[in-house]
Amino acid sequence: MQQTKVLLTMLGNMGCKPEVKFDKLFQKLFNPELWFSAYLSIAAIPGNMSRGVDGKTIDGAGMRLIKSLISELKASSYKPHPARRVYIPKANGNGQRPIGVPCFRDKLLMTVLKLILEAIYEPTFSNASHGFRPGRSCHTAIHQIKTKATGVRWWVEGDIKGFFDNVDHEILLKILGKRITDQRFLHLISQLLRAGYYDNWQYHKTFSGTVQGGNLSPILSNIYLNELDQTVSARINQYNKGKAMKISPVYHNFAEKVFLAKKRARLTGKWDIYKALRSQLFKLPAHQNNDPDYRRLVYYRYADDTLFGLIGPKADAVALKGWLEGYLKTELNLELSKEKTLITPVKKRVRFLGYDVQQWKGQRILRYRTKTRRIITKRTGNYSLRLLLPRDKTVKFAKEYGDITHWKGRHRRKLFNLSELEILMCYNSEVRGFFNYYALADNLKNVANKVFKLTNTSFFRTLACKRRTTMGKVIRSLKRGPGRYSVLLRDKGHIVKEYELFGSTRQLNKGIINYRDPDSLPQTLKYRNVNELGKRILANICEWCGNAQGPMEVHHIRKLKDLKDTTKKIWEKRMIERQRKTMVLCKKCHQELHQGKLRPQPIVKGELES
Repeated sequence: MQQTKVLLTMLGNMGCKPEVKFDKLFQKLFNPELWFSAYLSIAAIPGNMSRGVDGKTIDGAGMRLIKSLISELKASSYKPHPARRVYIPKANGNGQRPIGVPCFRDKLLMTVLKLILEAIYEPTFSNASHGFRPGRSCHTAIHQIKTKATGVRWWVEGDIKGFFDNVDHEILLKILGKRITDQRFLHLISQLLRAGYYDNWQYHKTFSGTVQGGNLSPILSNIYLNELDQTVSARINQYNKGKAMKISPVYHNFAEKVFLAKKRARLTGKWDIYKALRSQLFKLPAHQNNDPDYRRLVYYRYADDTLFGLIGPKADAVALKGWLEGYLKTELNLELSKEKTLITPVKKRVRFLGYDVQQWKGQRILRYRTKTRRIITKRTGNYSLRLLLPRDKTVKFAKEYGDITHWKGRHRRKLFNLSELEILMCYNSEVRGFFNYYALADNLKNVANKVFKLTNTSFFRTLACKRRTTMGKVIRSLKRGPGRYSVLLRDKGHIVKEYELFGSTRQLNKGIINYRDPDSLPQTLKYRNVNELGKRILANICEWCGNAQGPMEVHHIRKLKDLKDTTKKIWEKRMIERQRKTMVLCKKCHQELHQGKLRPQPIVKGELES
């Protein structure tokens, strides 16, 4: 039996070579260690406590379930369950987005398949792709645009209409078949794609699309759209030409005048004319904007959102948009959203991943020494890009905390039943999440000052209402220094820990954006080492009665705080004390726990300590 580390590394090495075909992948699914790694990688996700159509969750899963699924695959008797469809509001507030909730047994199999497919395909994915990939995120996409798209004249936005619901199964399996020749493996993926779903307890077949909410959908979507990435890469190589833009004749002639004026100034000592001419020179464009011998095209994609940047005439942007529509329709059977696919000049804002991207309108003039020790003055920053936090995003976020007309915070009645520490943690989580996402915005500090004033006031007013006192008294009781407010956690009169209110941009997590080479091996470190839960499962000891017979089951809860509002039972107190969302139990103890008949005496001998 191969270790997960060895298996994924081997597949990754083979995946680096595009000519390699994979014809024995199905038998890799018989490896219990691979399933165990997949289980540990998703065990802590709260969404696993959502019930599928079989009424089961991750609760009770363990080696018994893994062995059962492997046996079904060996006997070719495995059949996936339909997903349970639910709806969540869209981010823009227009309608609802359908989400599929698969059964946990299917979700576990999808995770195993994801590990295998990710190891094979990740080394060959494009550097322009950022969605659902190890080491990449919205921030890497946005940062790459700002640093690599300097000089762009036109943007072409591309948004695929209903992408996850319209993925063509036949085309997807054909794309997978280019590298995977194992028909049993492909048939298994086909079964998962066509399992169907229940909407309001009515069964619907799935003839296209992937399950939004399924563990397999992200990697399949990247494999599907990698065809677009590779085609665009070839088109970029054809479109790009020229090493540099030609110098504008007007700029060149004026630069000659400045040069002669400088020579005269050195002889006469009168520099006024030279300085005036140089100031005018810096206001002239140095290059020919429509140089026919210089063209550039850049491309970025996050899931189904694409952004093209062109240095060239508008006619090329129009032609690119037409080509993109035709390619997606004929090759991938997809359609662009007409209202979201736009051609925008760089001077106007373009929205991508929640940020507004716009040409920087300022001018930067620097003086520096050359290698020959000459001091020269150079204009920089032309056609550089700015990342902006959109006003509508700020307003939508701030409305929850108070009046955005006068920027005054108000109390939040729905938090009154929480403790003061829980209220602070709620505010910190919401505000930090918003501002950490927009940490790359150039206008962040200007926007953040108003929002922090609003959220801080809202927090103080909420505590004042809870304490039935004034806001001034609350502020004085929480103040720990200039601009610092915190809630103290005490135990028997002694301060145990201090929790500070998140209320300043200095607390933002502005880490350096790191890029990983797209041709490197996939990052599988999180699947390689057996974590604390894995060690407890492998010990094969019931953490309640000490029984070491038979496979164990793992009792899961969604969140520890869910236990705090219940009548405390001994097993609940133990999970709270150890800060664990899981407990390894034998089958008998697990059944008794759910029946409310779990014996009250905990074990002492053989108990696993954290």
